[in-house]
Amino acid sequence: MASVVLAAGALTGCSGSTGGGGTSTTSPASTSTSTSSSSSSSSTSSSSSSSSSTSARPTSPGTGWTSGPTVVTRNLAVPPVPRVVRIRAAAHSSEGFDRIVFDIQGRLPGYEVRYVPVVVADGSGKRLAMPGRRYLQIVLRPAQGHDDQGEHAVSGRHDLDFPMLKGYVVAGDFEGVLTIALGLDDVVGYRVGELPGHIYIDVAA
Repeated sequence: MASVVLAAGALTGCSGSTGGGGTSTTSPASTSTSTSSSSSSSSTSSSSSSSSSTSARPTSPGTGWTSGPTVVTRNLAVPPVPRVVRIRAAAHSSEGFDRIVFDIQGRLPGYEVRYVPVVVADGSGKRLAMPGRRYLQIVLRPAQGHDDQGEHAVSGRHDLDFPMLKGYVVAGDFEGVLTIALGLDDVVGYRVGELPGHIYIDVAA
């Protein structure tokens, strides 16, 4: 079962414009959290792979790891729309995971995290070239990666060379929906955590 993780002081070691941390299984009081796991839809391999890749490799450390979808719904009054102002990433090899952090201005948005077979650009539906071989998609709602003047704080493709996290692509930023896809080396367990001003995802490595 997926769980949202919260803890203080967990975002150390992530720097730069590409990165994210925490632990407890208590969701925020204002959050409605629903999760489900299905081998046919949530841990999906890419179109060129066999079905054997849909099972996550053993994951540790900690609890709250899943390879199924995670959904957190927040019904926020907008404007203002929560804005992702920076993305940071780091490898935590000694702890067994890679981490990506979304630094957020304003309230934390809701989100949906799941494996997808391909990544497409929001709006056009064009298939995007991705780093890695497996794709974990994060949809933040309501959220945006640009300011009111249209200046983007997060955009494009960013390649990384971590043990599991090979990069990410901002696949969409339109009408209060921000879509970011992680390129991974395999389908593995992940966990989602929150801190004030941050949402982070750890992927087992």
